[in-house]
Amino acid sequence: MSQALTPGQHALLENALVQKQQRLEQSLQAQLGGQDRVTHAREQLLQDADDAREHDAEREVDLARSDRNLEALREVNEALLRLRSPDYGLCIDCGKGIAFDRLQHSPEVLRCIDCQSALEKSSGSVTHRRI
Repeated sequence: MSQALTPGQHALLENALVQKQQRLEQSLQAQLGGQDRVTHAREQLLQDADDAREHDAEREVDLARSDRNLEALREVNEALLRLRSPDYGLCIDCGKGIAFDRLQHSPEVLRCIDCQSALEKSSGSVTHRRI
């Protein structure tokens, strides 16, 4: 039971994904100061700090933030690829159409609400990812 997206809905979702992709790339570049991730990490390690513990904590937060941004960017890029497929918007578990409101809110989701809820219940915890 699929629900096909209209051309207008498809265009809205593509635009939302492209905008999200651009925001994530800009955020990542701003955080890394134009460097690649390895160079940025090396720079962080070499910085002298008065309080080594505080510096370690800041570095961990910085790396965690870039990890989150890279994961979100990967999800958006994969969603842009799926958008070209006739299966985009269909739940990967049950095959039913994902509600357009859900896709509009988070166009990179892979599951309908019911299947995502079941996945979270079976794993014993609620995940913060909307996939």
